[in-house]
Amino acid sequence: MSGLLALGLVSALSASTIHLPLAHDSSQQVALHCVTPAHANGQGVLFVHGASFPTMLAFGFEFAPGDSWMDFMAQQGFLACGLDFVGFGASSRPAAMARAAADAAPVTRAPEAAREIAVAIDYLRKTPGMGRIHLVAHSWGTIPAATFAAKHPGALASLTLFGPVVPKPGEPAEPVHEAWWTISAEARYQQLRFKHVLPPELTLLEPAVARRWAGEFDASVPHVAGDPPGELRIPAGPPADIDAVASGGGYPYDPAAITVPVFVVYGDYDTVTDDAGATALLARFGASPLKWRMRIDHGSHVMHLERNRHSLYRSVNAFIHAAQEMQP
Repeated sequence: MSGLLALGLVSALSASTIHLPLAHDSSQQVALHCVTPAHANGQGVLFVHGASFPTMLAFGFEFAPGDSWMDFMAQQGFLACGLDFVGFGASSRPAAMARAAADAAPVTRAPEAAREIAVAIDYLRKTPGMGRIHLVAHSWGTIPAATFAAKHPGALASLTLFGPVVPKPGEPAEPVHEAWWTISAEARYQQLRFKHVLPPELTLLEPAVARRWAGEFDASVPHVAGDPPGELRIPAGPPADIDAVASGGGYPYDPAAITVPVFVVYGDYDTVTDDAGATALLARFGASPLKWRMRIDHGSHVMHLERNRHSLYRSVNAFIHAAQEMQP
């Protein structure tokens, strides 16, 4: 664990960041944010984010000092890390992100992101004292996470798919061809409220999200001269992958190749995952020795930013412990 310790990772209440070069693209590097536990259990959890915002606005977002999902897992004894994919957060941005969107193909498709996960997992597995590693992915991130798990059957102890992308029969396809898309931080924050789905009297987002999230999102993305004020460039690879799955084009991996325990978890107000889609997806993991499915009440697609987030934290932690007990 020398690399992490050299960066001063000694508190379970603060994250430090390292940058890892990509072997398949020396011009790019990914950021790995980690929280080290005070009392390590010799295992790690790697979180991977969804389509539009990075780790430290998701699993690493602190609702109060020392209060994030990464902090929670560190308090359980895990080395808790979160990866920013290329084009997001503290990771590098490819040249296509600086050019006109129409000049390149969508940036950061799932197979590329799976290779970035491999870089982070390889680093963690080489950390002295590290045993098993559990992968927890959200939304679009479940596609590269499962792609990695299918290609590296011995690398993981478990795979959690939180709010996974599932096919939507009859949903019209919206093909994505450009390198990036734009949205303002305030517009993305308003989407997180899911007001078009929730009953008028129900508010799910934590108050800290309302106070700080949009400002932190705006600060996490470079502003490009000439773009409309407040518009942020986001890699378009994730929407391209989501469209491919939702419109029936299938996943870039074979679920039957995944041989670790799999957990599908989502909220009752999730607009990406529903009971039928989650059940059908989980049934495809025929080689998994343990399969859990859970729907948590009063949760949307961004339940990790909501008032019921601890139900999500504890459910995933319980699944990881169940997966651990199955290991020889």
